[in-house]
Amino acid sequence: MWYPLVLSLHSITRWAVIIFGVMVIAQAVLGIAGRRAWLANDQRGVSGFFWSVNIQIVLGLILYVFLSPVVQGALSDLGGAMRDGRVRFWLVEHMTMMIVALGLVHIGVARIRRAAEAPAKHRAALIFVGIAMLLILVSIPWPGTGADPRPLYRLPW
Repeated sequence: MWYPLVLSLHSITRWAVIIFGVMVIAQAVLGIAGRRAWLANDQRGVSGFFWSVNIQIVLGLILYVFLSPVVQGALSDLGGAMRDGRVRFWLVEHMTMMIVALGLVHIGVARIRRAAEAPAKHRAALIFVGIAMLLILVSIPWPGTGADPRPLYRLPW
């Protein structure tokens, strides 16, 4: 009962992460190119990205630790799981890349908060959110990839 619901929330929340991430990167590029001040809208975008990534990670950890039949099955035969690229993706690669991305998001937000000048804030947003987004986008099992692709969105019913 809980697995389809949490998996659906995890699937839908990914779009908030992507939308906020693209928004932050675009705002950072425009801020650097236009040499403009750090605006309230810039901060809202960073906050939205920060919280959507954190919610996404919590949902992913709930799936990983408690609910995922793929992970539970893989842990019962770790050697076999590591030889199967699709299972290894879910057991190791997806989670590792997302945790690294989460770390980059937290470091980026701290750098943005500490930066005194707008150019440094925009630069930190571009670098840290940009790299985190790259890791996130590479780690999503998109349709047409070999990594056990999932639908673009999933509803619990």
